[in-house]
Amino acid sequence: MPVTDVQMELLRAHIAGQEDAVGLARDHMKSPEGLGALVRAAFDVAARRRFYPSWTSAQVIRFVGRVRALFAERPGLIDAPTAERELRRALGEQMPASGDIPASASAQLLMLDVLIAELNLDDLGIGGLLIHARELADQALAAAGL
Repeated sequence: MPVTDVQMELLRAHIAGQEDAVGLARDHMKSPEGLGALVRAAFDVAARRRFYPSWTSAQVIRFVGRVRALFAERPGLIDAPTAERELRRALGEQMPASGDIPASASAQLLMLDVLIAELNLDDLGIGGLLIHARELADQALAAAGL
């Protein structure tokens, strides 16, 4: 099943910090399969835009450290090794699959917020990123037979 408009609205509302809209969209979402694929694809696109054409392990570690510092009042919210692994995977490094899907998803979502802020994306830029991510997510879902 491809990514739905409601899932797109849910991620856009999250990015905009509209938590009341996030709750409303979540309540109306009939099928969550596409949301995880959409978040992962949006994270991958944003990471590549932020770090390409080249990146180093030190840059990845520093970025994850900055993200963790932003959420210092909630220690444990983001697991550093998981976040680093997800970022390195998004940048094209072959990484083993994470055994902790919730930790990976949380890391992707939290880092996505910071990546978008660092990219200085306006509404139009966010819209373009999400459209590209939706295309990639739909391709991934189709390849997985979902």
